[in-house]
Amino acid sequence: MNSPTYLVTGATDGIGKATALALAEQGARVILHGREPRKLESTLEQLRATTGNQSLHAVLADFAALDQVAALGERVRTDFPGLNVLINNAGLLTDHWQLSADGFEMTFAVNYLAPFLLTQMLLDTLRASAPARIVNVASTALGGGRVDFGNRQLEQPFDGWQAYANTKLMNVLSSHHLAGRLAGSGVVSNALCPGLIDTNFFHTNTLFAGGGYERLKPGMRPPGEGALVPLYLAMDPLAGEVNGAFYVRQGRDGRRAVELDWDPVVAADLWARSLANLGRWLAPGAGG
Repeated sequence: MNSPTYLVTGATDGIGKATALALAEQGARVILHGREPRKLESTLEQLRATTGNQSLHAVLADFAALDQVAALGERVRTDFPGLNVLINNAGLLTDHWQLSADGFEMTFAVNYLAPFLLTQMLLDTLRASAPARIVNVASTALGGGRVDFGNRQLEQPFDGWQAYANTKLMNVLSSHHLAGRLAGSGVVSNALCPGLIDTNFFHTNTLFAGGGYERLKPGMRPPGEGALVPLYLAMDPLAGEVNGAFYVRQGRDGRRAVELDWDPVVAADLWARSLANLGRWLAPGAGG
């Protein structure tokens, strides 16, 4: 791809920031998303100063409020019609039950509904910019996930890790389902697990208190290494020929595709229910 434009969500911390930095170092045009104005502006200034790349831009939206996600999608469609790569990285891990601005369980809203909505809103832009890519940062935690339509809100009892695993499974199911819908369009959709990476996830809640973080830390890698698989799917020419895959890290710099025993019927049901949940924010007839 010649001078592609990338949108990285959750670009002010961890893997997202490391991904945006690596793209900026390559001279790419990068749109950094964040939810805190001061932190977003600080990150933008830092990356410009560090890389000398002035083709960096900032867009603000809180993924816990779907009105803001929709506004983000509209802005990107208007201001960046040449978007080539969407990297859905922003995520949440919480230790307590809470509702989003729209009445959804917060993990479900931020980790799943928000990137689903943003992706839907940008599909036509990506098709028009083909070859284009959608990169979904998920996790092998999906192995413990459930798509339970009867207990989506997880009110009783709430388990933050279970909520996270559920959304990572949903991310991958939707990524696979979308890949099928995009076949032949010049746009590919793939998902990945970046590995066990030392990010703020482990410091912003009590899920890893009592020595849990300390036990995991020897096996953790820095955010820069966590960005390696997303960068491969976003930039490598070979990855542009792959559609509907799930990648995991292999060693420090490698990666491999993993076959998942995913149920296309469940994925299609999840897709339809997601569109129904987001109907008020989507144009009539939207759905990939």
